[in-house]
Amino acid sequence: MSSQTLEVSLNPALKKKAAKVLDGLGLDLESAVRVFLTKVVATHSIPFALAEEPEPYRFTERETKAILAAKREAKKAGNVSGPFTTPEALISHLRKAKP
Repeated sequence: MSSQTLEVSLNPALKKKAAKVLDGLGLDLESAVRVFLTKVVATHSIPFALAEEPEPYRFTERETKAILAAKREAKKAGNVSGPFTTPEALISHLRKAKP
């Protein structure tokens, strides 16, 4: 099967941040776009809600960094907090945590 190129203009900061997140998930930007478009075709829709997340589920930059740090810790079988029974419990813990 032949391939075609898709060119997308992105803000450099957005591209860098997205690449970092995707790298943590084991994907590169090209693969993530391919996964997204495959899901669009399979579902005939955008594969996520196009609405703003409710306040309790939005993370601050500090909370996002804490989540990513915990993920790195878990990969090293380090000392990780939890388990958390609800998303609210995790968010509450993160808001009390020191960076």
